[in-house]
Amino acid sequence: MHADNAEGSRSFDVDLSPVQESVLIGTLLGDGCLAMHGHHARLHVKHKAAHWSLAEFKYAIFENYHSMSLHAFDQRLGTKRHPCVQFVTRTSPVFTHWRERFYLAGRKHVPTDITDLLTPLAIAVWFMDDGSADHCGVTIQTHSFDEAEVELLARALAEGFDIVATKRANKGRSILYIGKQALPTFTSIVRPFILEDLEYKLVPRRGLTP
Repeated sequence: MHADNAEGSRSFDVDLSPVQESVLIGTLLGDGCLAMHGHHARLHVKHKAAHWSLAEFKYAIFENYHSMSLHAFDQRLGTKRHPCVQFVTRTSPVFTHWRERFYLAGRKHVPTDITDLLTPLAIAVWFMDDGSADHCGVTIQTHSFDEAEVELLARALAEGFDIVATKRANKGRSILYIGKQALPTFTSIVRPFILEDLEYKLVPRRGLTP
């Protein structure tokens, strides 16, 4: 993954590099969260242990904002244990700034200027967090966002990158579906940033060899 090739990224705060901004934006659209701790916010990153490389990548990206090691633990859901890995950054005004952009009344939401915020790297990180292969295309899980926000994300992909993504009903919410026709465009944009062990997410199940 070549994080230094985050074309199109812009700096919105001098304390974050363009690469850090893109990874943070993709992480916030995905599994990450910014939580207040005292006067300022800090970034929480948690992934299942099978995606250790993704946690490790983000850990390296934000190396100047944390002082703890990656932490492996078992998360219990009912009677099942799920191996996970996580880290938490130090609190910083820079994370408070981004929390104010991505949170409304304590709930994570999609900023109205998301089209301006998205970069190829941000989309790739978002996809590595919440993307998966489908029968003929790929999907991005957007269950935590409401209908208007999912539509906003679809427009941002279309207007910024010519990626056609449509809403698809899933578990009572909407997710984004990138079908067979749009997949080559999407793949060409994100592949340079996808970690090698997560490239399987870009391969539709129909294309897998039995």
